[in-house]
Amino acid sequence: MSPKIHKGVRKIEIVKIGVHVSRADIQDGECLLANKCMVRVATERTLRQLDPTEPNHHTRVDAGHIRFNLGGYHYSADTPKIAKHNLIAFDHEAKARAKAKRLGQPFVSKVNPFDFTLVAFRGSKVRIITPARQQQINTARRRRIAEGTNKHKSYTLRRRVVGFA
Repeated sequence: MSPKIHKGVRKIEIVKIGVHVSRADIQDGECLLANKCMVRVATERTLRQLDPTEPNHHTRVDAGHIRFNLGGYHYSADTPKIAKHNLIAFDHEAKARAKAKRLGQPFVSKVNPFDFTLVAFRGSKVRIITPARQQQINTARRRRIAEGTNKHKSYTLRRRVVGFA
């Protein structure tokens, strides 16, 4: 039996977004936390300016990819080199930041404000989970916890920074 071959053109949609990481993002961001990372905060702020009607863009950042939702679709972009290098430098300051906070001293980061352009490819449409599907997920999760097979993902610095967390 031969495979079916579909002839046609697949339309790939690309969106380019300019992101500015400010000094406030660097100072207020927290090392080793994916939700309070300076690049994530700056990207989320830019997406809110583009689409203020969407309350949460579900932005995820690591050194490999930046993923987010925009206009009802999933988007994925490779992390630009400048953002990747600054993300690594930012996460390596974790001990120095903690020491300065413990001693009550101001911390000055070696990371300077920077700009980058995200070139994101549109993926699949965002699907809303129905209450029946959510109940099915919760039941399965409770069953796995009762069996002792529910494994939580834990992200280490290496996994997050090297990418693909």
